[in-house]
Amino acid sequence: MDIRFADWPAPKNISAATTTRLSGFSLPPYEYNNLAFHVDDNPEHVEKNRARLRQQLQLPNEPAWLNQTHSTECVLVEMDNNRNADAAISRSLQHPLAILTADCLPITICSKQGNEIAAIHAGWRGLYNGIVENTLQQMQNEGMDLMAWIGPAICHQCYEVGEEVYTSFTAKYPESTAAFEPRNSKWLANLPKIAEFVLNSQGVHSVYQSGLCTFELNDEFFSYRRTAQTGRIATLIWFNEQPED
Repeated sequence: MDIRFADWPAPKNISAATTTRLSGFSLPPYEYNNLAFHVDDNPEHVEKNRARLRQQLQLPNEPAWLNQTHSTECVLVEMDNNRNADAAISRSLQHPLAILTADCLPITICSKQGNEIAAIHAGWRGLYNGIVENTLQQMQNEGMDLMAWIGPAICHQCYEVGEEVYTSFTAKYPESTAAFEPRNSKWLANLPKIAEFVLNSQGVHSVYQSGLCTFELNDEFFSYRRTAQTGRIATLIWFNEQPED
């Protein structure tokens, strides 16, 4: 399957999906559908993969690709040309949003009314430092009027972290204790579950999980933890029809 569409009850004018690595133009070690320029892949192959993606999804325009740096920066793409950010918001048909990942969390958010979308790239640092909260604060809709889908990411059985990560999260988000499991002197961290806790704390209770692990499903997704020199999948959210008033 080239594309995995989000399994969530979004309004009919909003679509969300995650790409796979299964078919495209990139050569090893980026085979095949790498969508990132920053990983030293052949730029022509990346361009062809992006053009193919736009055609596959019948996107109204080129996605607003971000220069992701694990920051907490969020931009409203139709009002700000800055793309040095790790989250983006749009209320325009002309601006599909895209996040690149290879184990980190891709989070898509939309309003239940169908008038606003957001996409977030969250590794553990971004999640801890407040990328979700910063994005939600810039959205026009309140948490109760939003829903979120957490796309393919590394699962808790494959994500081992040190004491720093455990103590940081459990001090800031006490409920996240349930998302950690001890293993020897380390911890197994459930990042998708922590993200759900954070979203819930901000009033977003309609949260849907893909349940897909990028590390385990290495034939389908890229995984940085498995292979450092690898490509990136994209998780996108866009308006397929005019946003609702």
